[in-house]
Amino acid sequence: MNGDLLSPEEPKREIAVGPLVWGAILIVIGAGWLLATLGVANIPWRAALAAVLIVVGVALLVATARGPAPEGLFTAGVVLSIVLALLSTANAAFSLPLSGGIGDRQVDPTIATLETEYRLVAGQLDIDLSDVDFPPGETRVEVSVTFGRIYIHGIPDDVAVSIDSRITAGELSVLGSRWDGISIDQTKTEAGFATAPRRLTIEARVGFGQIEVTR
Repeated sequence: MNGDLLSPEEPKREIAVGPLVWGAILIVIGAGWLLATLGVANIPWRAALAAVLIVVGVALLVATARGPAPEGLFTAGVVLSIVLALLSTANAAFSLPLSGGIGDRQVDPTIATLETEYRLVAGQLDIDLSDVDFPPGETRVEVSVTFGRIYIHGIPDDVAVSIDSRITAGELSVLGSRWDGISIDQTKTEAGFATAPRRLTIEARVGFGQIEVTR
């Protein structure tokens, strides 16, 4: 009789698909948030959610080929699909701005650094125009925040202003006039705007939140 004991064959270790997928999702979200916070890139979050949905879909295919798919992955896929559908519907129905970064942003431009568009997904966008030496003629600026607040101030007294504002739900305060509620769509143009030598036209859009414009 052979006295040597045969060691049992170790079971083949299978890779858990669920944790790998959730790890990939966290990496995608974390990387996008970090880039937006550092100002390296403004991530279109609908594209990021779509990328995550693709990751979940591929993982479901792989998991199904090996056996029953984890219920958590299926649930995540359904939830992401619903969120993307709602965002697309909201964008079409309410013209919600859905591009830009996340977090509070302070902007203090000069005429050389003044941009024609400022976008934010969520947070407060604070724009101080007191250092801008506006040129003769009309200057146009578009500002949008999906969830949060737009605060524009420091407009020079010798610059005439026309402000086209739209909010899906929230509060609007423009040069002393105030509105609140849902589907707010107001345009306020100062007297003499058309003949003023220096004019500023602002198009402000907020999904849910507040717009405030002051001198």
